[in-house]
Amino acid sequence: MPWPPAPIAISDLCDRLKENLKAGVASGSLTVRRLAREIGVSQPHMQNIMSGKRALTMQMADRLLQYQHRSALDMASPSELGEALRLAETNPNTIRYVPVLSGLLGPSHPFPELRADTDWRSLPLRAVSHTIRPVFAELGSDAELARDFPGAKFALMDLSSQSRTNISQQRWYAIRWSGGGWIRRLRLEPGKLLVLRQGTLRPTLGPDRIDLGTSRVEEHVRALVIWMGNDPQYVNPLRRSGYLVPPPAEDS
Repeated sequence: MPWPPAPIAISDLCDRLKENLKAGVASGSLTVRRLAREIGVSQPHMQNIMSGKRALTMQMADRLLQYQHRSALDMASPSELGEALRLAETNPNTIRYVPVLSGLLGPSHPFPELRADTDWRSLPLRAVSHTIRPVFAELGSDAELARDFPGAKFALMDLSSQSRTNISQQRWYAIRWSGGGWIRRLRLEPGKLLVLRQGTLRPTLGPDRIDLGTSRVEEHVRALVIWMGNDPQYVNPLRRSGYLVPPPAEDS
């Protein structure tokens, strides 16, 4: 069975929106006068849009969709949406935009958060295809982390609850402790998180352990670290730049 055509033009979606509105007017559930009033145009203007004498602009289409509590995706058919998803998953050039946490992630800084005005970085979809809630964080000064990952300025992390509760000693995690952010390896034991020393006998910065008490692991473990390196605006984490955390296994 052949796949349905992939392209969905914006003009097609606008035409479908108009046909949908015409059907509403024909059934009596909508009136041209009410549509005009709701979106702030004159009735003759709205009538000309419905009849095709005037073009439906993007701004007008957005207002009409908002009035109906719908989105542009509602104008596409299930087969078109399914094909678009299939192409996105198989196209190596598909881009995913990953948010950047606001603030620096480091012991001397408040743990960064996602905000509405956040910055974004684009990545090939396959770079984060197995990551549920990917985010980037710019790293603040952390002498101990710098010994293991010299030159790293950004971290790609997963904020999902699954990634934060299944603790592995081989992985690195962003933890919130004493208000700051620390990237460390952990071991989960009954009632506590042990922070593992990073191959040094010298006293380390940050906590040695976090007593859980009645709190949950994910209240302290804020993210799983996947990659660290330079600003992803200029490097691709899929290429050999920065550090995969943990590094990939050597070929046998």
